[in-house]
Amino acid sequence: MASVQTKITELMTQKKITVLDIEKNTGINRNTIYSILSGTSKNPSASNLQLIAKALGVPLQAILVDEAEIRSDLLNHKQMETLRDVTTATINMIIEKNNEMPLDKIVSLIKEVYLYSIKLNPPSIDNRFIDWLIDKNKY
Repeated sequence: MASVQTKITELMTQKKITVLDIEKNTGINRNTIYSILSGTSKNPSASNLQLIAKALGVPLQAILVDEAEIRSDLLNHKQMETLRDVTTATINMIIEKNNEMPLDKIVSLIKEVYLYSIKLNPPSIDNRFIDWLIDKNKY
């Protein structure tokens, strides 16, 4: 399993993007970026990771989830329970916020929350992440 810092570093190398480029495009201080890349920042903020992903031209899940580890065509019982809980929590929060959005956007949000949730140890629902993600993706 590749770590967040490894994925970011690999994407930076592939796209020939430097820490200074990310700093200029995101406004994130280079020291913060360096501590994420070195692994000294054990829990970087979701907003910083989103900004870095955007600067790299990839979705947030590209740096949070190792797609090779997840078979999208077959979920085990625990994964289905997590998906059910993520779907319920995400839709409930969209309704609470009185947001309207197209189905494809809702499905995309649910997938991003699910992929984030299964990486937590233990896998769990992070309502702050859902709230932040919905606010970021207002239609």
